[in-house]
Amino acid sequence: MFDSLYIHVPFCAGKCAYCAFFSLGAATPAQHRCYLTALAAECRRRAPNCEPLQTIFVGGGTPNILSPDELQEFLAIIGNNFVLAADCEWTVEANPESLTPEKIALLAAAGVNRLSIGIQSFKAQLRERIGRRGSLAQLPAIMRAARDAGISRINFDLIFAIPGQTLADWRDDLAQALSWQPSHLSAYALTLEEGTALAQSLQNDLYDDDFVAFWDTSDELLGQQGLRRYEISNFARPGDECRHNQRIWHGASYLGCGPAATSFDGQDRWTNPAQFQQWLNGRPPEVDHIDADARAAEILAFGMRCVTGWQWDEYRQRCQREPMAFRGDALRRLQKLGLITLDANGARPTRQGLLFNDDLVAELL
Repeated sequence: MFDSLYIHVPFCAGKCAYCAFFSLGAATPAQHRCYLTALAAECRRRAPNCEPLQTIFVGGGTPNILSPDELQEFLAIIGNNFVLAADCEWTVEANPESLTPEKIALLAAAGVNRLSIGIQSFKAQLRERIGRRGSLAQLPAIMRAARDAGISRINFDLIFAIPGQTLADWRDDLAQALSWQPSHLSAYALTLEEGTALAQSLQNDLYDDDFVAFWDTSDELLGQQGLRRYEISNFARPGDECRHNQRIWHGASYLGCGPAATSFDGQDRWTNPAQFQQWLNGRPPEVDHIDADARAAEILAFGMRCVTGWQWDEYRQRCQREPMAFRGDALRRLQKLGLITLDANGARPTRQGLLFNDDLVAELL
């Protein structure tokens, strides 16, 4: 049984140059209609496998690109098919260009209590450099409307190490973000994903992103305002961590609906087709099946994205493995390398373990 839900809305105004997620730019009203019809059918089919939902995360694409009527229908699909726990955390990703007070009111009325707003940068030239459309002119109205509607948990997405971005630019972006007093901030290093427009345009460029300086500046400035790093790329005020993502990082099961959405039942992972018409036609998902030991190692490694790492009691309950018997040699090597701290109660990544998390993960796998 699942108690977390992810829904993928595959529409956006246009593809950002850095984006590797499945999305359709400039989709037609007819495509929106087909999506809502198919999503309703998928949710009806899958909802019996769900317990009361502890978390919901709606991502994309740009979920709020739906018109007010479409958005209301979308929210009703969730409300009519799933039972929500009394304290369900319901997050919706949003682009400030197409988010309006009317849409915010619809979200709040349906039970959405957390917004994740894609800022990327407050500097127009840097937004343009990564192909981010639109402006942030509507941000003041959005923030007022969200707080008036009772949505106080707000995340800003920011990106650093953009080509041409200086450390002073990044400090200014962080300062502007903090001026809005968000409860959560995601600070992602720009990743040149294979096949994206940005990766192709920069294939012959050389630039020094001074990654560690950006990283340490994030800890310094955000920490001064009470936002602490709790995962490689995420900061929050105490109690405002994203519960949905925390559960996934620690191996919890979740249901995914919509094209390209992934589900996980604790052992097997499966992903819906990342092609709109195939999903509409009901093509079966692609199943990622590995043996139980490999999955337990993956879950152990993935939890090391978080500053708190693992408490062994939680890991034993999740994976039915004694961690030191299962991966003790690897854990001790990581401790000697200074990538984790290790004791009888659990293991946690050090600063170096977060900075070089790929190496940490490779050792555990």
